Amino acid sequence: MDASQMEALDRPKRTVMPMRSDERLAQRIATEVLPRYPVTSILDIGCGDGVVSKHLTGQTNYRGLDINEACIYEQEHDNPIVNYVQPEAIAKITQEEGPWDMILLLDVLEHTRDFTGLFEQAMLSSEKYVIVSLPNELFFLDRLRMLRGRELNAHSLDLVGLTEGFKHQFIVNINKARSLLIKKAREHSFLLIEEVVRPLKPKRQLLGPIAQIITKLRQDQVWSQGSIFIFHNHT
Repeated sequence: MDASQMEALDRPKRTVMPMRSDERLAQRIATEVLPRYPVTSILDIGCGDGVVSKHLTGQTNYRGLDINEACIYEQEHDNPIVNYVQPEAIAKITQEEGPWDMILLLDVLEHTRDFTGLFEQAMLSSEKYVIVSLPNELFFLDRLRMLRGRELNAHSLDLVGLTEGFKHQFIVNINKARSLLIKKAREHSFLLIEEVVRPLKPKRQLLGPIAQIITKLRQDQVWSQGSIFIFHNHT
């Protein structure tokens, strides 16, 4: 498939998935997004405590990987399908134990220095799908927080001395991130087939109408907390 054909096909479905700020994104992806893309094997890079595995069918072969010094959730060392390793081991395991039907990179790329490196490694080892989620750090509440003199937590100087996995290397602009990922995906014959945007679902019902009004704004970069990108292998 040549570049012009790839570009013509690259018109992703757009889905809206409202979320409260205190919900686990990985859990919502496991219960609402993954069932639309049935597979038999999943590699979850940056798996945390392996929450995705708790919501899969018994027929799915799951493997979770995370960095042993940078997992923000309690590590599940007694779980044989979840492993905590040194950063350099992730690429080796991804390649040697693949190929996989699906590879997950959920809120991972923004922690890496080169941003797209793990994404490219994932595409080399996935036969069907690579799913990437990213926060939108131009979200209106983050903008208001900065205007009030408060920090973006993932960029705070409080993180000095901690390993890279705890902090974001970039302030994520979703529009720029989308363009970067699509460009890299095309180089590996992958296409973006769906993008899930995540408007804020208020905890208080009284704020519901305000949230709905905000989502009417043309720029979802203002009102979406982040995006989930589903890339499909078209080789």
